Amino acid sequence: MFQNFFQSKIQVQFPGWDKYPHLPFALFFTISSIINFLLCETIYFQSLYSADQLYSPLVLRDLFSGKGISHWYLPPSPYFFPDLVLMAGLYLFFPFLYLPTIYGVFQMALVWFGLYFGMLGVRSKKETLLFLVAFQSIITIYSLFGWVTKDNPLPFVYFFSNAHHSTGFFFSLLLVCTFYQSVRKQEHRRDQTKPIFSFEIFLYWIGLSFLYLSDRYSFSIGCIGFVTIYLYETKHQQPIGFLKTQGIRLIWTIVFFLFSNELFFWGMKHLLQIPNSFGILWESLSQKPIKTIFHLATTYLYDFGKQIYYQNRSLLGLLGFTALMFFRFPMRIRILFLVLLPVLLILLILVGRFTYLHPYPIRYLFPLWFFSFFGISWAMVSILKHLPYSFVLATLIVWICLLSYFPKPREEVAGFHRNQPNPKVSYDLEKPIRFWSEGKIEPIPINKSGEPYRWITGAFHTP
Repeated sequence: MFQNFFQSKIQVQFPGWDKYPHLPFALFFTISSIINFLLCETIYFQSLYSADQLYSPLVLRDLFSGKGISHWYLPPSPYFFPDLVLMAGLYLFFPFLYLPTIYGVFQMALVWFGLYFGMLGVRSKKETLLFLVAFQSIITIYSLFGWVTKDNPLPFVYFFSNAHHSTGFFFSLLLVCTFYQSVRKQEHRRDQTKPIFSFEIFLYWIGLSFLYLSDRYSFSIGCIGFVTIYLYETKHQQPIGFLKTQGIRLIWTIVFFLFSNELFFWGMKHLLQIPNSFGILWESLSQKPIKTIFHLATTYLYDFGKQIYYQNRSLLGLLGFTALMFFRFPMRIRILFLVLLPVLLILLILVGRFTYLHPYPIRYLFPLWFFSFFGISWAMVSILKHLPYSFVLATLIVWICLLSYFPKPREEVAGFHRNQPNPKVSYDLEKPIRFWSEGKIEPIPINKSGEPYRWITGAFHTP
């Protein structure tokens, strides 16, 4: 009766929905953009406008103003592509002080378009729309949950952030998914003598190279995901000899790819000030016996687990919900989740404990949150598909109304940073002051000892 009521009432009021099948999707993209804008301006504002996140806008400001970037001490992952490319496009059309927010909205719009075209190949238009609505609703619900429980840090901010492996992960996911489809098509036509997809493979090589030089972490996640799904889905479909031949070719291709790009990256480090991550990691590990490394790694994981338990209740809730619904996830998502869980924990230990000491590097687990949301949204479609378009889309309006009443700290944060008189400040204040003053105030970051702190900053103009 509930379903028939909404169908009979709302379909009379909106008779054009059947005539214009793309109208519901246009409404979704519009409403979701408003929701994401409000999320960026309220719950996630402090995180998106923190020192780490302001690297991209400030380096672009120096680049476009003619100062260049040679004086910048860049992060280990310089995020040249696609992060800085997308930010540069937004820089030309939107107000500078809104760039982190606009970037978050634009990034999620690109994710929605990617999911939209990907889902249409396996599900109907209505199921695709319901999937997108469920995904947006889950992000919003867990964001609100994290705000209520005062999570520190907010783990789902990486859906909207730049320069913290999130954009690189989405880009690597896009590349490996389309590349996988090309490889599978090529295998079906492997009897042909002429080369197949030669120009297409060249484009993938360029795209993956840009990703590798910008964010080796995101490249690794995409590469592991591709190899995992490829081996899983071809082991029973191809002759053993063919698989061995393909495996040998794949190994040599990866070796050549890594060697050529590492050589190029070595040249970049001599032109720009980029830390040598592998060198730092090797030096850290080489000075410790195996027993000490194992002890430090297990202790780090234990402390990390305590941090999640005490400071990330929303994340704890997501992991519990993921465990309950795991077997309703698509098979590929389940495989990727299980494979990436130990891989990401190992990378988290290597980077957060032995390379760049960090007490809570939760950003390295971001792919797991994405796959959890994907799987839960997939399972929710079977429940939502009994409801009409109108009612499902109307539920999104609730989030807009609710988030509209949340405090918006933009003016308060801007005023605080514009009134900092000290020319020497800590790392967490230097870039925000420079950002909110639009370059009019140029403080120098210092460490606890009062020495210049040259970590991801453009404050020192004589490299």
